Amino acid sequence: MKIRFWGVRGSLPTPGPDTARYGGNTTCIQVIRDSGPLIIIDAGTGIRVLGDQLMKTARPPFDIKLLVTHTHWDHIHGFPFFTPIYTPGSKVEVMGIGPLREGKSFEQVMRDQMTYSYFPVENTMLDNVVSYQDFNRKFSDGVEKSFELCEGVKVTLKLTNHPVYCIAYRIEADGKSFIFTGDHEPWAKTTTEDRPGDTRELFRIMNHRMVEFCRGADLIAIDTTYTQAEYESADKPHLSKRGWGHSYFEFNIGLAKQAGVKRMAFTHHDPTRTDDALDRLMSESYLPQGKKEAPDTEFFAAREGMEIDL
Repeated sequence: MKIRFWGVRGSLPTPGPDTARYGGNTTCIQVIRDSGPLIIIDAGTGIRVLGDQLMKTARPPFDIKLLVTHTHWDHIHGFPFFTPIYTPGSKVEVMGIGPLREGKSFEQVMRDQMTYSYFPVENTMLDNVVSYQDFNRKFSDGVEKSFELCEGVKVTLKLTNHPVYCIAYRIEADGKSFIFTGDHEPWAKTTTEDRPGDTRELFRIMNHRMVEFCRGADLIAIDTTYTQAEYESADKPHLSKRGWGHSYFEFNIGLAKQAGVKRMAFTHHDPTRTDDALDRLMSESYLPQGKKEAPDTEFFAAREGMEIDL
């Protein structure tokens, strides 16, 4: 099993010379195996490049399993530009979870972005190729389940801490394990005010469950949008990123140590962070910190086009 990153930026695409090395496309990850369907996680703008590559190197029709972490724009807005969904005879199964608090199913959100008001191709034109599966309907008693995605591939779902329902995926195949967290921040109080039901024990349990989900993974690609200083912004509380649903380097290094993760790829890079700034953070701060605190884990920042052999 191999993992290829087609998009590693968070929030919105950031093309230009300052982001050319790590890449400006939003989230898209490909799981590469010798046989079986093509497995993709998330449909940010990176999926357009993946689709173009498939049209050049593979022969349609395509058999594709697309796992979507959540329906925020930067994780789905490349989908209408994914060429394989327009190839007759192909089978593209799109799976995810809808924003239940808004009363919408996963399929409805995916279809809504391709209504004629937003996009010139009506979503109904894809019905012979694209199908949707909402984990809320697949699992009526809670979505944190394991299932067989296809022969030889086990997928385990984990809800993460994000403003909209978001799922982390653990994929196990060929004797290896890969996790993508989607968007996630530590469970903790998001304000300085006490609220009924806020208990340290609850947050400890939820963070521990995340550690156990990641236990022993060969590779985890993890939302690492901020530094701890940016996340907390102790001197300017109004600039704090608490509650935005994204994590920071220091916390994730600690998670890698607790979970015994073999390799950790920092991804979902802040759109305001240049390549040079990310290089400085890695070389001056987080590679040394990772080596000191979790010496058994290899840490690196994910780049567009990077391919990892598990």
